[in-house]
Amino acid sequence: MTQKPALIFLFLFGFVSCTWGQSSESASFQESFVRVSEENPYYFELSNGETYIPNGLNLCWAKDMDVMETYFRKLSENGGNFARIWLNYPQHEIELEYGKVDEANFSNLERILEMAVRYHIKLKLCIESFRMIAPEKGFFTKSQYHKENGGPFADMDDFINSELGHQAYLNRLSVLKSRFGDHPAIFGWELWNEMNAIESGGLRDWNDDMLPKVRELSPKNMVLQSLGSFDSNNPREDYRYINRLASNDVAQIHRYLDLGASLDICKGPMDLLASDAISELRSYGVNKPMLLAEVGGVKPKHTGPIEVYTADKEGMLFHDMLFAPFFSGAAGPGHAWHWDSYVDKNDLWYHIQRFGVAIKGIDPVKEKFVVSQMEHESLRIYVLSGTEHTLLWCRDIYNDWENELVNGVEPQILKGIELNLTSLTNHQRIKGIELYDPWTDKWTSANKSKHLKLPDFRRSLIVKVTN
Repeated sequence: MTQKPALIFLFLFGFVSCTWGQSSESASFQESFVRVSEENPYYFELSNGETYIPNGLNLCWAKDMDVMETYFRKLSENGGNFARIWLNYPQHEIELEYGKVDEANFSNLERILEMAVRYHIKLKLCIESFRMIAPEKGFFTKSQYHKENGGPFADMDDFINSELGHQAYLNRLSVLKSRFGDHPAIFGWELWNEMNAIESGGLRDWNDDMLPKVRELSPKNMVLQSLGSFDSNNPREDYRYINRLASNDVAQIHRYLDLGASLDICKGPMDLLASDAISELRSYGVNKPMLLAEVGGVKPKHTGPIEVYTADKEGMLFHDMLFAPFFSGAAGPGHAWHWDSYVDKNDLWYHIQRFGVAIKGIDPVKEKFVVSQMEHESLRIYVLSGTEHTLLWCRDIYNDWENELVNGVEPQILKGIELNLTSLTNHQRIKGIELYDPWTDKWTSANKSKHLKLPDFRRSLIVKVTN
């Protein structure tokens, strides 16, 4: 006899008919939904027409809800407007028993949505992250789905490659939707965390089927997918396939500084590995926003946070995680992992504010940026050339994590550096030049000359040219 999926979810609460604001020009940030820009599909906009740059990080869980609120508050106080949450972390998992809703955890999720509205933050909600179905409990195991624990599935393959498994996934999402309605605080629904790590085949077929169905369930929110850290050439074909699907709204990539990785780029400077991750997505020819959705440093093979975090009291790694992706063509800064053991522990939240200050007044939708790099003997210069502005992120090539955090080499003060901007401005007249030092949080003005002399700085400097 064919087993039918549990339907208890669908009748516990019904579907709440909620309208969260309007798509008018007058709608506030809290009332507006995030969508892919109609004018420039490489970036995001709000349904009120404003450009949206997701400036934030992963906040997937906290030890309790009060700690989670401190993260939201610190993020908001530093101009952050984005966070990612895992919905199947134990405190968030609404289905502690197969087919039954846990009210306490549902209340935790409702509180997170309330905090998102209060602190002006959009949430990427990651629906699932488990990798196996087995009788024993584990961080990446959904044991309540196993036959020995009251569930209907023998293993992960049974879940991924059966109609029963597909329906169980949609039932769970339907219950989440029944309580939240179409909520504008939801940046988008991410179907799975690093789905290519599951202990099952059928990755592509599952996404072919499920991405459109989730879109049908949630027409007002974006739908997207994620794959594991790009630390070898092995995941390239799956990355290309998943990110090019029309039903996947956002091209995402995960990458870490990892001395156990097979790709050498993952062992080098943070800005290079982050920039290269976006270049990888760009190589797929995707006509959609791109995000470095997880980035950080790990012990070999992801056995824990990298040891150099302890020495990185000034956040040189975090700075690079934020700036390198955006200045390489991403729709926002990189979204750091290790929010608790690195960002919060070292009190580095202010770097989120510094990124926001650096790009204040810049509308990437209208700029239609062209990405390039400018050669220099002592700097890596990342260039965004737009219709109204040209932005340069100048990064000291001798200041990297190994020199500063392992060998204890202090970042040098760079003096007397001159840049020739002629090739970047297409021989047009320069209307103005402003310089921002993200390490001192200070702006200065420069002469409107195509031969620009930079002020003294350490590590990095932003040049903003008005065309």
